Amino acid sequence: MGLVKYFRRHSTIFAIDLASSFGLVYSWNRGHKYLASAISLCCIGGTYLYSRITSRDKIRPKHAIIVTGCDSGLGYSLALHCCQLGATVIAGVLRNDGPGAEKLKQRKNVYVYPLDVTNTGSVIDFVDSVRTLLTRENLELRCLINNAAVMVFGEFEWQTEDQIRSQVEVNFLGTMRITRELMPTIRAHSSRIIMISSHCNIQPIPGVAAYGGTKAAINAWATAIRIELKKYGVKVVSFIPGSFVTGSNILARQAEHFETMRRSMTEEARIFYGDYFAEYSRYFGSVGQAVDPEMLPDPGIYEVFEGALLDKYPSALYKNESWRYLVYHRLFTIAPTCVRDLLVRMFVRGPSWTGKFDRRISQEINAGTNGGETRTEHTNSETKSN
Repeated sequence: MGLVKYFRRHSTIFAIDLASSFGLVYSWNRGHKYLASAISLCCIGGTYLYSRITSRDKIRPKHAIIVTGCDSGLGYSLALHCCQLGATVIAGVLRNDGPGAEKLKQRKNVYVYPLDVTNTGSVIDFVDSVRTLLTRENLELRCLINNAAVMVFGEFEWQTEDQIRSQVEVNFLGTMRITRELMPTIRAHSSRIIMISSHCNIQPIPGVAAYGGTKAAINAWATAIRIELKKYGVKVVSFIPGSFVTGSNILARQAEHFETMRRSMTEEARIFYGDYFAEYSRYFGSVGQAVDPEMLPDPGIYEVFEGALLDKYPSALYKNESWRYLVYHRLFTIAPTCVRDLLVRMFVRGPSWTGKFDRRISQEINAGTNGGETRTEHTNSETKSN
């Protein structure tokens, strides 16, 4: 497995060297000795340069890596993978007594602390614990992995203010909060910051408009601070891990969220969306099921993640994507808007909107509501006058 991984990582340089070798032999046999010598020098120089650019740092036990949102899914998996690489892992969990936290506590060189990124007091306590641990164990903070996130599926009009606020608070403001509190330590250790991004940032999709908005905001913020922090020796990298909904609890409460949406709908909205909302909630509610914390099975996640974590000259963005994601997102990039919108609908594959609705009912309901409000205001005005 290690040999396959090595060849896959260096496949580009192997291909270049092979092509250069054929060119060298051909030129020499044709009597172009000077050309053959030039090819040899270019090949050696290119190989050396490529090796330097793609070189990676090594992880040691005295290197500490902070991972937020380790209760399940990607955070839990990255915490375990960093532990396997030989690092000391500091895992932030929302539930300190949850199954994910309990499993991580059984691992050597993994320290688990409660962390609610929406709560300033919790963030400060977590940061204090991190600093105490770094000093006590004489550790070097190698990286902060901002993974904590929540997602609520459902069209924008359906989502309640609390649901939207929760996604903004956790995904965007919470990430900024924990990063800002750790900045003195990050600067002191010339650490790296990895932002867990999403394909929804590159191509927003219907159903997760608020979630996609938070990821786009994180991307803009990460781009700015990458330039700000570079002069201090701090590298900022974005990592898109791909889709792993069934292996995470990020949508475990989706059925509950749909019920909250249904209860908060106005009478007009219930009538307008009707069977469409019921079918939509059944379809996507079945996707999110609570699962026991386990490492995600996709090896591509860890292979790409290691580049984001260890590359001496990291790229701004690392992506792990299946062939389906690769094809669709390439088409999204080059297609005109009308075609791209059609491709997005094909990509999401949600329930279809039939459009069966009598607009007069909506107008009557709205008129009745507005009339009721007008009558109420008129009555209140008369009462004040009297």
